[in-house]
Amino acid sequence: MSNHKSKNVTLKEVAKRAGVSAMTVSRALSDKAHLVSPETAKRCREIATEMGYVPNLMARSLRGEQLKTIVLFAEFISRHHYLAELVDIVSRSIEGRKYSVISCQSLSSFHQALRNFNLSGAVVIAPPESFYADPFGEQCIGPVVPPSTVLIHSAEEQSDFNEVSPDIDAFNFNAACHLIELGHRHLAYVGGPRMEEEPHWFDLRKSGIQRAMREYGVPTENLHYQPCTDAEMGPIAFQQLLRKAPDTTAIMCLNDEIAVATVMGAQSQQVQVPEALSVIGCNDIRLARFFRPPLTTLGIDIQSMVNIALDLLFDDIQSRSKSDSEPTKIKLSANLIVRGSTAPPPRK
Repeated sequence: MSNHKSKNVTLKEVAKRAGVSAMTVSRALSDKAHLVSPETAKRCREIATEMGYVPNLMARSLRGEQLKTIVLFAEFISRHHYLAELVDIVSRSIEGRKYSVISCQSLSSFHQALRNFNLSGAVVIAPPESFYADPFGEQCIGPVVPPSTVLIHSAEEQSDFNEVSPDIDAFNFNAACHLIELGHRHLAYVGGPRMEEEPHWFDLRKSGIQRAMREYGVPTENLHYQPCTDAEMGPIAFQQLLRKAPDTTAIMCLNDEIAVATVMGAQSQQVQVPEALSVIGCNDIRLARFFRPPLTTLGIDIQSMVNIALDLLFDDIQSRSKSDSEPTKIKLSANLIVRGSTAPPPRK
């Protein structure tokens, strides 16, 4: 058995061991297994597994066969604990539904996978703005058959795809309400690109914060925004924020990593958290509760979000027809998790 696994095993070798034709093995290992007796299909699958046979996806696509494979596209996975966990749960959940996964971390590799393989569907996580301009790369590679597609955690308003995402407006409304109820009146948001580069990106977050400020009678001009592309820039971003908005007593952050970096930046400036500054993160990564102080953050049930998204995707795949109905868009609310990084502002 080890000799077989030391090289690429062919379909013919599996067929020879099973005592059947290569066509029979091909059917047994594909979505045409119903054309083979259950006993034969089971034997072929067992022998293929034992010999370490790996189907040639390219060859199957060239034959026009739609693969029981989903392409997963997510950028910059290593930069965000939340994103890495989300990708892991999506991949495992797809495999739990007896489908394979091709993972892509760039838009070009995503388009390449669509060109090379006849895939059943696509899951796009936190799609960049460039995705919406040409989702399937047709402007570059020509017409393709768009697979059933679902978006997870999109920050753009769109009406072309099924989508399950956090309600960004509600997330920031909840965070701002918590801080205002503690007594804070000078708020800031840290994280993301410069406003002039992607104004829509910040508008989604600003709308929820300003809604809370208006409800509590806090002047909306008391909200300041500080760009910060990743956690490594957190301490510098905090210093820049304090220079232009020294009255700030509470900060909402794009994610928990930037929140942790903001706390570290504050402490390096002798600004204590939460005594002098409150900080809220987002996504409730596993380490958030173990940080000192434990991080107040916004969390979402990732597994439920993934389950809903994959239900939409596989319903679309199984229907095998594109309806003219509007795509389903589901927004999920956040759970505010109050820990030790928020408190009332210092008395003056």
